Amino acid sequence: YSPDVRAYAARALEWLAADIHYPMACHGSLLKALTTASGWTKISCIAEAFKLQSTMNANRKHMVDHPGLLDSLAKLALLDGIDDEDVRVCAIYCIERLTNEPSTRGVMVKNEGIMTALTRAAFHAEYDDPSSDRPTAVLMKNALKNLAAHL
Repeated sequence: YSPDVRAYAARALEWLAADIHYPMACHGSLLKALTTASGWTKISCIAEAFKLQSTMNANRKHMVDHPGLLDSLAKLALLDGIDDEDVRVCAIYCIERLTNEPSTRGVMVKNEGIMTALTRAAFHAEYDDPSSDRPTAVLMKNALKNLAAHL
């Protein structure tokens, strides 16, 4: 598909993510579409849609339980291209939000991709300063704290 078609589809999914939440019957279909489209990293719409979904408490458990979603989030959080910062930050935000839900922590701590993304980001050069107040550094610290008891 052309980049324009992907961009428009990604924007449409982001828009749908603002209005579709659990327990709506189509929520699973939205999560499947977002998971499938997570490979489209040229724009941040899919990562923004994940981030938006994770802000709703009711969505969190269903996101974590959705097949492939955590792996998709981990891949987004591990992007290291110069143009990937927005996507990476949205994925990290989403991961941190998902760890705020106690019922998701056991599954998340067992996901190799999530734990790799969190530890790699935590030991990345930009996070070396323990007093850093960069938003992503704070999010990483919170997510690791939330999951520590389940290790």
